[in-house]
Amino acid sequence: MPIRMILLGSIFVLSHLDIPLPSVSAGEGLEWENAGMIEASHFRESVMGDTVTVTTSGSDHSAAAGCREWQLLPDGLLWHSYLAAPHEPRISTVILQTNNEGVFWDATLGGRVGLIRYGTAGAVNASGWQWDLEAAAITRLDLLHAEDVESMDYRFGTEITAAEGPWAMKFGYFHISSHVGDEYMIRNPTFQRVNYVTESWIIGGSYLPRDDVRLYGEFANSFRASGGAKRYQFQTGAEYTPIAKVVARGAPFAAINLNFRQAVGWDVSTTVQAGWAFQSARSGRRVRFGLQYGDGPTSQFSFFQRRESYLGGGVWFDY
Repeated sequence: MPIRMILLGSIFVLSHLDIPLPSVSAGEGLEWENAGMIEASHFRESVMGDTVTVTTSGSDHSAAAGCREWQLLPDGLLWHSYLAAPHEPRISTVILQTNNEGVFWDATLGGRVGLIRYGTAGAVNASGWQWDLEAAAITRLDLLHAEDVESMDYRFGTEITAAEGPWAMKFGYFHISSHVGDEYMIRNPTFQRVNYVTESWIIGGSYLPRDDVRLYGEFANSFRASGGAKRYQFQTGAEYTPIAKVVARGAPFAAINLNFRQAVGWDVSTTVQAGWAFQSARSGRRVRFGLQYGDGPTSQFSFFQRRESYLGGGVWFDY
């Protein structure tokens, strides 16, 4: 009884006082005529600090996506590694058998990342220019000899990349050094190791005649070369990479790469891939399963004078 009387008395008093109270509208949410005083006092900032506004509106996102701005550690890339090129930075594993009855495991551990971008935001169909770093360790294991390391090629580089519509380009520097595995040297004590090293400037370009087709070419000029390496290298190729409407179902892919090096008298090294790929429409990253065929001078530069043909199967993860 006392509680009921207190409540009734409070309601009576409030109804006779001129105090603005918040009103709730089903269509507009919470409204308060004095809310501007809170914003003007910077109360929100003092309590919450600096915050990032996140919007899920499609129209807002599209407007922001077309705005060019400076971005530190941007999402995605403006230039992507060639699918069928054995010496590109990525994560991959390929089991192959050569024409001389060798069975090898080629494994690559590496990647390409963006440091700074001036351009549109996002990982897919972005435009502008970007500073990238790339690195990879490319290893060949001999499966017929207890998985001994036969050779390792190390690659490191940095590039300025750019993209606008269907066109993309890169310009930069990369280092290659090749090494022979200790186990191989023990099994082949008469082998004369070469110190194959290149320091090169590189320029490349690509064009998308369709969203799922890419044509590319690049030229490398080594300002330092040793161990049998020569100054010039050129490679070109084509890729077919449709994106499935449902990511989990995947889609076919195919790629070819042609590599010409002065060190082997311009003898072409051909690599062909085909298989099934799963690609994220949001991040652009892709995982592929398929077959790989190669013919020509080996991609293991410690044995750059060796010629081989091979067929194998592998898995590739593309950034």
